[in-house]
Amino acid sequence: MPVARTAERAHRCGQAMVETILVLFFLCLAFYAVFQFADNLRARLLADYAASRVARARTVGFNDFMLEKTARLATLAAAGECYTRDAAGRAVASSAGRLTGLMPSYLACENEAQTRQVLDFELWRDGKTRAACSRAGAKLTARVVQLRPQFFDLRDVLQGTPADGEAGEPHARIEGAYAIEAHYPDWIE
Repeated sequence: MPVARTAERAHRCGQAMVETILVLFFLCLAFYAVFQFADNLRARLLADYAASRVARARTVGFNDFMLEKTARLATLAAAGECYTRDAAGRAVASSAGRLTGLMPSYLACENEAQTRQVLDFELWRDGKTRAACSRAGAKLTARVVQLRPQFFDLRDVLQGTPADGEAGEPHARIEGAYAIEAHYPDWIE
């Protein structure tokens, strides 16, 4: 009998390891999904905040370029990698205090080329963060849209649709909106 038990154990010696690997795989997948959901939720809250800042900026008479800059600064916490350069032209990892000091200079820039010299982030490039305002009656509605790269998009797998983004990487479209009374035309014009 002892020989039969030894042979039986030899056939099952990797079973626990395979089960552990499967459980760890699904645990990591679940953690990953929760992390991605939380990141998108944070980006959504920032997009809503940015939309409120854009609406306020429009009511005090800012032009479209200034609205874009305002939306970008309001979504700074979810803007991705910083491409700011130092005096020698090297990419720098900026601290929050340094970035806060650069914001007035960024807002004072007169064109897009100047803004990239002061502050530049991954999700500010190529229209990945956009702001727009529309007026309907007495309401001004501001919308901020940000395209956020995703680690993977389960919808692509389930529906068989291609990814929409650079180099085939999936993006989530995060949109925030805010409505405010539009009294600015009464006193601006």
